[in-house]
Amino acid sequence: MVRSEKEFRSITKLIVEELRAGIVAGSLAPGEELDEETLAASLKVGRVALREALRRLDSEGYVTALSPDRFMVSKPPLEEIEDHYAIAGALEALAAGLAVARGSAEEISRLTELHHLLKMTYRQKDQRGYFEANRQFHRFIAQMARNERLYGLIGEMRQEIRKTRILALHLPQRLDYSMREHDQILDAFLKRNPALAESIVRKHLANQMAAIKQSLRSSEA
Repeated sequence: MVRSEKEFRSITKLIVEELRAGIVAGSLAPGEELDEETLAASLKVGRVALREALRRLDSEGYVTALSPDRFMVSKPPLEEIEDHYAIAGALEALAAGLAVARGSAEEISRLTELHHLLKMTYRQKDQRGYFEANRQFHRFIAQMARNERLYGLIGEMRQEIRKTRILALHLPQRLDYSMREHDQILDAFLKRNPALAESIVRKHLANQMAAIKQSLRSSEA
């Protein structure tokens, strides 16, 4: 049984990596519904392992579950994106201001380390690594704010907007802008300027939303 479980996890992991690569490369387009039977045949895997892989990709934001056995490559509607980013921008700006005011020298040092990790993935053009480093950077800022309710609300919004990462992948220049904005966010923390941190974080989320909207319009065109 142990060996069987290990094999199942290994197969599922390979399916996740294969489908994720296809989504990132654009061979599986945003909004495209994924046919389980076709995918299972092309990948030469069982439906159970395939469905488990699709559930994992759903948790990562790469696909969206339409029903227990129907999935599509994530492409949330524009109205939903605008609502979520407007809320996330307000919440994360508030958290940034609180984090600057309340953060210790050790926490600022840790944030600097996370920024270095972000920059390393950026220089390596590792998009998946960049998304993960970006998640850790913003999550730590939310922790530094020392407000559990605010931290929970930000987590909920981050869970929603994670589905937009696929759209961002098709705007490679956005990664350059995003890195510069993170440089500015860290600079505000180093200067201990809460108002500046709030302003930059709010602008960062607004710019990200604008980039996603541009990607949506381009794909529709």
